[in-house]
Amino acid sequence: MSPLFKRFFIMALITLVVPTGLPAQDKEILAKVGTRKITQSDLNRLISFHEPEQQKMIEKNPQVKEALLWQMIRSMVVADSARKKSFDKKPEVRAQQEIMINNFLAAMYLQKEVVEKVTVNEEKARTYYKDNLDAFRTPETIRARHILIKTDPEAKEEDKKKTKEKAEGVLKKLKEGADFAKLATEFSDDPGTKDKGGDLDFFPKGSMVPAFEEAAFALKPGEISGLVETEYGYHIIKLEEKKEAFLEPYEKIKETVKEKALQDLKKEAVTNFVEKAMKEARVEVFSEKLAKPQK
Repeated sequence: MSPLFKRFFIMALITLVVPTGLPAQDKEILAKVGTRKITQSDLNRLISFHEPEQQKMIEKNPQVKEALLWQMIRSMVVADSARKKSFDKKPEVRAQQEIMINNFLAAMYLQKEVVEKVTVNEEKARTYYKDNLDAFRTPETIRARHILIKTDPEAKEEDKKKTKEKAEGVLKKLKEGADFAKLATEFSDDPGTKDKGGDLDFFPKGSMVPAFEEAAFALKPGEISGLVETEYGYHIIKLEEKKEAFLEPYEKIKETVKEKALQDLKKEAVTNFVEKAMKEARVEVFSEKLAKPQK
C-alpha cells in the first residue's frame, strides 16, 4: 500500500460505508463540498474511528482536527472525480471495495462489540497478578564498568597479538592497584563509556553479548575479571553493585496490573470470538493450493 493510499484509506472507508448526499442536520457546518456539508458530527464520527488515546490527543489539538477535516474534504473531492469517470464501476475496484468494507466492518465490530465490553475490576486484577507473578518481577541487575581494547577482525596475527598484549598490560596495572575509572578514561576504546570511567550503569541479563554477560554476572561487587574476549575485542570488567531480583507488591503497581490485565483480556476476548465465529462459519482452507503456480 503506497503512502498516498494509506493517507486516504480511512476516508475511503467512510465514503464506502456512509451514504453521501444526505441532508445535514448538524448546525455546526465546518465545510462545504458543492451542495454537501461536512458538519461537526461528521468530524466527530471520524475521530471516533481512532484508538481512545489518539482520540484524546486529537481533541486537545485544533491543528490535528483541521488536518483531519482537510483530509476528509480531499477524499470527497477525489472520490467525486473517480465517480464522474465511473471508476467506482470497474470490477477490480468493486472487488477491492468489498475487501475494504469487510476489513473495516470486522475491525469496528470487534472494537465496539468485543473489545470495549471487556472490563477489569479489583478482583480480576488481583487474580491476574497472582497468575502472572513473573511479569511483575524486577530481574536481577548489576552495575559494572568495563575497559574495551578493540580488535580488528581483519587485522594480521601480529597486530592481534599486540592488541592482546595491550589489554594484558592494562589488566596488570589494575592488579597492581590502579584506579579502574582512570584507566578506562585513558585506554578504553568504547566511546559510549570512556568518558564515564567505563560505567555501564545497571543492566539485566539479556542486554549484553553472552560472553561479556556471563563474566560480569559471575563477579562479586568489587571484583575485576580477567580478559573477556567478544566480537568487539578484549574487555576488562569490574562489578560495582548487584541488585537482587524482587517482586513488585500489588498495591504499588495496581494501576499497571489493571492496564496489563485489560489489554491481555481484550486480546483473549477477540481471539475467542474469532475462533468461535470461524468454527460456526465452517471455514475450510486448502493451503496446499497456495504452492501451485498461478495460471
